[in-house]
Amino acid sequence: MRYVIFIPVFAAFLWACSEDKFTTYDSDRFLYFTRGITADSITESFFFYPGEDTHEVKLELAFAGIPAGENMTYRVDVDESLTTAVKGADFDYEPEQTWEAGKEKDTLVVKLIKTAKLENEMVRVVLKLTPTRDFALGPAGNARSQRMIFTSMAIAPSWWTSDIVRYYLGEYSDAKYAKFIEVTGISDMSGMGPTELRYYSLRLKYHLVEMKNAGTPVMDGDVEMTVPIVG
Repeated sequence: MRYVIFIPVFAAFLWACSEDKFTTYDSDRFLYFTRGITADSITESFFFYPGEDTHEVKLELAFAGIPAGENMTYRVDVDESLTTAVKGADFDYEPEQTWEAGKEKDTLVVKLIKTAKLENEMVRVVLKLTPTRDFALGPAGNARSQRMIFTSMAIAPSWWTSDIVRYYLGEYSDAKYAKFIEVTGISDMSGMGPTELRYYSLRLKYHLVEMKNAGTPVMDGDVEMTVPIVG
C-alpha cells in the first residue's frame, strides 16, 4: 500500500515542477542591465550639453541562456515607487522592445527632456525589467533595474570617477570642468581607453603650465588649478 500511495504523489510532484518550469521560463533565457548592481546610477546634467533641450541615454542589456533564434519581445517599465520624474514630460522611451534574432546585446534609448524645474532640482528615473513570454528575470545578483538622476545644475559627470581623480584630472570642480571643455573641446570621456584619457588630460595640463609661465595662472577658487597626470 505504501508504494501505491507513493507513485501518484511522486508523479504529481514531477508535474508541478514541470508546470512551474514552463510558466517561469527561467530555464531558457533572462535579461539584465550590463552596468551591474555595483554601478547602478547614471548621473547626467544638461549643464554639460549647452543648447540641447533633450539628451539620449543608452542603456545596454544582455541575456543569458539559449540564444534568440527569432525576434523576441522584452519589456522595461518605470518603477513608480522610486521615480520622481514624469514619463512624457521629463523623460520618454518605448517600454516594449524587440530583441533581434542572433544579437547578444541590445540598447534601450531613454530621452531626457530639459524642463524649467531642472534648473533648481534633480529628478530620478528608475527603470525595471518586466518578465515576458520570451524573457524571465535573472538572479538577484544581476542588475534587474537601472537608476538615472538628471538635472540642469552643475554636477560632477558620471565619467569623472575615482580613477580620473587619482591619475588624470584630480578632484572635480565646476571651474576645472569648464576649463577642460574650453581647452579640449569635449565634455565626455566615458568609454575612453588610457591613451585617450591621457591625451585629453595632458592637453589641459599643458594649457595650465602655459598660462602659469605667462604669469597668468588659472585659478580654481583661491588655489591654482592643477591636474595629477604625469607627462
